[in-house]
Amino acid sequence: MQRDKPATRPVNQENNPVNQLRPVRLIVIACVGMIVFASSPVCSQARAQTASQRQQFAKAIRNAATRVLPSVVSVEVIGVAQGGAGSNSSEVANDAPSCGLVVDPSGLILASDIILRRPSASLLVVLEDQTRLAATVIARDYHRGLVLLKTEADRSLPAIEVPSEVRTPVGGTVVAVGRYGTDQSPMVSSGILSARGRLEGTMLQTDARVSPTYYGGPLVDLYGNVIGIVVPAVAPGGAPDDTSWYDSGIAFAVPLPIVANKLPQLRDGKDIKKGLIGIVPRSNDPYEEDTQLAAVRSRSPAEKAGLQAGDVIESVAGQTVLMFQQVKEALGPYDAGDEIEIKYQRDGQSSTINVTLADSIPPLRPQRIGAWAVETDTALTEASEPTATKDTTDDDRITEDAPGVQVVVAGVLPGSPSDGKLVEGDVIESVNDAAIESLATLRRKLVTAEPDVEIEIRVRRDDSEEIVNVMPTSVAGALPTTTFPAWKANNESESDDPWDVKELRLPDVPNLGAYAGPENDQSIDGLALLVLLLSPEQRDPQDALKDYRKAATENGVLVCAICSEDDQRWQPKEIDTISRMTTLMAQRIPVGAIGIAATGAIKGNKPSAADSMVIAMALSDRKNFDGIAVSDQTRPPAVRLRENEPDRSLQLLLPIENVDDGPTWLAPLSKAGYPVTLGGELQFDDLLRWTRLLQSI
Repeated sequence: MQRDKPATRPVNQENNPVNQLRPVRLIVIACVGMIVFASSPVCSQARAQTASQRQQFAKAIRNAATRVLPSVVSVEVIGVAQGGAGSNSSEVANDAPSCGLVVDPSGLILASDIILRRPSASLLVVLEDQTRLAATVIARDYHRGLVLLKTEADRSLPAIEVPSEVRTPVGGTVVAVGRYGTDQSPMVSSGILSARGRLEGTMLQTDARVSPTYYGGPLVDLYGNVIGIVVPAVAPGGAPDDTSWYDSGIAFAVPLPIVANKLPQLRDGKDIKKGLIGIVPRSNDPYEEDTQLAAVRSRSPAEKAGLQAGDVIESVAGQTVLMFQQVKEALGPYDAGDEIEIKYQRDGQSSTINVTLADSIPPLRPQRIGAWAVETDTALTEASEPTATKDTTDDDRITEDAPGVQVVVAGVLPGSPSDGKLVEGDVIESVNDAAIESLATLRRKLVTAEPDVEIEIRVRRDDSEEIVNVMPTSVAGALPTTTFPAWKANNESESDDPWDVKELRLPDVPNLGAYAGPENDQSIDGLALLVLLLSPEQRDPQDALKDYRKAATENGVLVCAICSEDDQRWQPKEIDTISRMTTLMAQRIPVGAIGIAATGAIKGNKPSAADSMVIAMALSDRKNFDGIAVSDQTRPPAVRLRENEPDRSLQLLLPIENVDDGPTWLAPLSKAGYPVTLGGELQFDDLLRWTRLLQSI
């Protein structure tokens, strides 16, 4: 096997005055020198050494693959049932064969659980000599994407040796091995071991390019030692499903020592699931040095163990943690049923508890109280200037104390639980004795609130403290007919002229976009953003927005329309484009909430590929959107459904009168904790009102 040589980059000597004076002469000299060097014994020897090194490297790869190939089998999925996603299904969602690895001579084979993700008539294991054997499922590791199969072979099968640890260093050469075709031809792809502990501490990462055929096959080092089993996976939010990165140069493998530890449980027919704890971070940024909890999920292992909102996590399973990403990585390797030690700090005192992780937590039932809150700088509310302290350095600089942030009620929804209890200007200091230091913290407290349980809110009102008891209500249900007071009332500019429509483009993509909104330099409180995906046949986003300008201006909702690249379809690769356009809009004009919708959600419009794309977009890009609105006739895309998360709760609006009228794919979404708003005969003004209400707490 031969690798392409990396291209060499010439040294830039453009500014050398000698080069500027005598360019022709230097080129001639260089050419003559190259001819002389190329014909010299030194050059010939270098070429021979390079060729020899490539041959030795290729031989090492072949030897490594040859050592493990007898244990590599193909797995064929027979009679795959066709799903409802149609052309949205990826190659790997169909019945393409994948691989397996013999882990016991009696006929036990580990494979990727991709073979079970769609109903099939049967599974066949194909041995090296093309013998086909029926396979049955013994158990499944849902956490790592593996399945243990059993075959009834008439002979002992060659099983791999399972190492007790992975010793291959990061940067070391690794080889992915598979089989393909009726003749079971070997397939080999080499690369380096890019990282350990990826995907929240569960995976090895390599830059070897792997196609679906490699899934379930081994990842080996240059000595032929198996270090992992290749599985389809992507980083959270990185793609619509975990098969999207195949053949991209980013591949993942389950470390084999971990597999060895789980084999006894799988042999006993016991499924393995990811261990859940039920804690909600305070910080929006998982890489910020902040491990304080904004909330603890109801009836979760964390709640049962005694953790509370406001606790600061200090270590997980013996690993010191400073940011929530480290908390995730420390929890990642553990399964449901595992007991781990959590060290935390509360009121300045450190304590330790043991938590038994669960395989499920009751799904979210997001709650709200019907208030609109904003973050303000505490310095802006004080009568005097911020305190200044004199610096004693020679430059005699003046430094100001850093101002804090407070959460202030900016409006109350008429008829909501907050109506008559909270008033504009209230500063929310705590909820159920947990301090509220940011709007994100308050939102997460309410999203995870227990249904039908009154909450106690402490507010500062007119220089005095008040205790307000409010009964939250579910986000799910009929779309409210009222909204917050007119957004213009909070702004100095009250022009009645509708917003202009402006072009929105990214320099490196062909998608056309446009938006109706105020000027970029206008600072307006209370705005929301609706991203509208147009059907593929709509090719002019500015024209599509002409009829929406007046309604958008009156409701205080920016509307951004985006066209597909192709006039026949939306494509998964455009998820990144939509995400970037949305981020660009939010950077230009600050907004309090973002919804994404397709025109099919509006009464009288037919569903299109845009509706499916909205679902794929929102479930993939969890950082941008607060709600999605689509037609109830939408064909669901081939994306992996994740549970609704309290740190970025997502709502769903459908043009239906009751949940029983909804499509069949609505049930799993509801079960996963996505609240459904019933829009009835949805008009565009209703869609705008819903978008503004997404910012309510």
